Amino acid sequence: MTNGTFKRILVPFDGSKYSRNALGQAIDIAKKFGSEIYIITAVDTSDFPPGMLLALLKKDKILEESIKEYISAVKSQVRKELLAEVAVCKAKGVSEAYYDIISGHPVDSILKFMHGRKIDLIVMGSQGRHGLGKVMTLGSVSRKVTELATCPVMIVHSSSV
Repeated sequence: MTNGTFKRILVPFDGSKYSRNALGQAIDIAKKFGSEIYIITAVDTSDFPPGMLLALLKKDKILEESIKEYISAVKSQVRKELLAEVAVCKAKGVSEAYYDIISGHPVDSILKFMHGRKIDLIVMGSQGRHGLGKVMTLGSVSRKVTELATCPVMIVHSSSV
């Protein structure tokens, strides 16, 4: 953050309405401060079912190729979504909007990107909760990022926009 402004804004994006709402808030902030927006998605390969991971450990070449093809297809789909969101940013007046796809656990990926790009503000959605949980909790990723980030983190709830 330079002179009280947010030059680089990071928006972790998972395609949900929560991350879309967060991006909308980030666009408003970016227009005010002339900020760059970085939209990232973490593709977490640790979420594969245990049977698939066991097959990888056993060096099952057919399954290994299937998993690689699956990851490639997921990244291709994510790339299309992120390009569309970058276009939204530009259409709404944020000329410097970029995207990246990172492999790894979402929290670790967000924090690593934050440090590498010297991010001034993270704007992220929080999954909606019901009942008492709505009052007391954030999503696990957003909660952990707020605890570990070295820059301000703005959590956008679906009712915030």
